[in-house]
Amino acid sequence: KGRPTLWLPGTDHAGIATQLQVEKTLAAEGRSRQEIGREAFVDRVWQWKMEKGGYISKQIRRLGASCDWSRERFTMDEKLCDAVMATFTT
Repeated sequence: KGRPTLWLPGTDHAGIATQLQVEKTLAAEGRSRQEIGREAFVDRVWQWKMEKGGYISKQIRRLGASCDWSRERFTMDEKLCDAVMATFTT
């Protein structure tokens, strides 16, 4: 019926898929997440996200999607993290 709609773009953290990719990278380096420890592993995950995490958004942009890109979010952004944790851990 032509109702106004907001397409709010965003990506989730894809935890398991991201973990697998980072673990593959570590394995190629002859290391494991257990060897480097939790803090270093989390740092590697964030590094991977910064390098690779925008691929889906870039593809959607190239398709010409008319999203409000100024509102794009990631589930682990500081502003959303509390809501994500409350939803998925309680």
